[in-house]
Amino acid sequence: MDKRELLAPIPLSSGKDLCNIVENRRVYTLNHCELNVFETYRVSEQVSLSFNDLVVTNMLRGKKVMHLFNKPGFDYLPGETVLVPPHLRMLIDFPTASEVYPTQCTALAISRDQILNTLDYLNEHHPLEDDRTWALNFDQYHFVNNIALAASISKLLSISTSKEVYKDVLADLSVKELLIRIMQTQHLQVLDQPVQHSSANKISYIVNYIREHLSERITISDLCGKIGMSRPAFFRSFRNELGISPTEFIIKERIRLAKEYLASSKSSIKEACFVSGFNSLHYFNRTFKKYEGITPGSFQSINQVL
Repeated sequence: MDKRELLAPIPLSSGKDLCNIVENRRVYTLNHCELNVFETYRVSEQVSLSFNDLVVTNMLRGKKVMHLFNKPGFDYLPGETVLVPPHLRMLIDFPTASEVYPTQCTALAISRDQILNTLDYLNEHHPLEDDRTWALNFDQYHFVNNIALAASISKLLSISTSKEVYKDVLADLSVKELLIRIMQTQHLQVLDQPVQHSSANKISYIVNYIREHLSERITISDLCGKIGMSRPAFFRSFRNELGISPTEFIIKERIRLAKEYLASSKSSIKEACFVSGFNSLHYFNRTFKKYEGITPGSFQSINQVL
């Protein structure tokens, strides 16, 4: 998986704008969406909140404990997104909020028409394989922001809080992008679950095949042949559904496998390199640092200390 991508916090309310220290709220209303910025300045429990529209929430500062769908509460931290259906009652705890370190979270409410129009467009012009349809999955409602999702959210926050003359038009376009990024992230999250994927779903089948053969040589031609797709069609379908190319997916999966080996004190860097499918230590070191920000040796040292 991608590492957690944090969003830049929005400036806190000034003294004259601060109306409520439990759940201070600022609202930015556009034609088809509404951005709510919430700030909490003291420890609180079981704060109730609901919206009439679907809401995309994002943590910017501090920590919440969210209670949704009558399930046990979960920690909600910066760099994460939670998708909340219309009319669903949220119960929220703020275990660390204070006047010095307030909690800040955004809630972007998106109109039903905007969502349906986006889904209809995608299903008509960019259909998924195997007669599946684009749809939001409320079983996958809590996920870590990747680069693409974080960029899309940041753009919408900037547009919504700006004084741009054409902000409604820009926001409509950005909401469509955000919905696509959310669905792609959800597809990846579903594929991360430890289940077997049959060849009935071609992309899921290929993802499963890649993960089972990471230590071997994997070519795009072989993958295309296994599901009977041309190279352009395969790249287009894979990117449409998951938001990344099959080549990038293979690299990320190999990095993830290498990290598992590096975290074990019994594995050497050389072993992690070749077991995860890299054929050159130099290329492995360079690629690992590009994706993780540190060298394999540094990663191993940190994890062995922990």
